[in-house]
Amino acid sequence: MGDGGEAITDGTGHRARLRARLLADADGLMDHELVEYLLTLAIPRRDTKPLAKALLHQFGGVAGLLTADSAAIERVPGMGETSAAAIKIAHAAALRLLKSEVAARPILSNWQALLDYLRADMAHHVIERVRVLHLNSQKQVVLN
Repeated sequence: MGDGGEAITDGTGHRARLRARLLADADGLMDHELVEYLLTLAIPRRDTKPLAKALLHQFGGVAGLLTADSAAIERVPGMGETSAAAIKIAHAAALRLLKSEVAARPILSNWQALLDYLRADMAHHVIERVRVLHLNSQKQVVLN
């Protein structure tokens, strides 16, 4: 049963501490804590730490989880459509951030931003993909 409240626990103290750490220094959170907090928004009355760790293990880390197919995410015990949608919205937001960074900078002077964008967009897909990037005269990516 996904997105339900199988094990209803009072994690309000833990969630408040996690939220405070997130707002103070998101870079200081471990990967499972980021996923855990994201899941708390979709699954409000359940301890999401074990589920976050299971997802990261199943998909090989944050990148694998965010880029995973929503149906594959939903097949993980404890996940459902709402919690899978939370993961996919985080992926969509990350892609928009990366696209805006790539679009704002010349590619040749910021190779790492291009690699990060392509890795986020294409990594961990089960179907092989080919990308063609169009550049303008200032050597910037032209996004569709």
